[in-house]
Amino acid sequence: MLEQAEERTRVRQILGSLKPDQVALILLRAEGFSYVELAATLHLNAGSVGTLLARAEEAFRKEYVHRYGTPRIS
Repeated sequence: MLEQAEERTRVRQILGSLKPDQVALILLRAEGFSYVELAATLHLNAGSVGTLLARAEEAFRKEYVHRYGTPRIS
């Protein structure tokens, strides 16, 4: 349980360092929103959602690795 709490804290810290639009994309996608729903909700061009989401996820990954190293897969 302690490891899970630490991981949640790390994720929150990384999300706090990203641009708000990147955070919104990541969190809404994690909630199960489709690309069409993301576009409508965030007022984006539907054709751009995939690229923007990929960039947001890459920014998250890079910041995580920079701060904490490669995540452990359990």
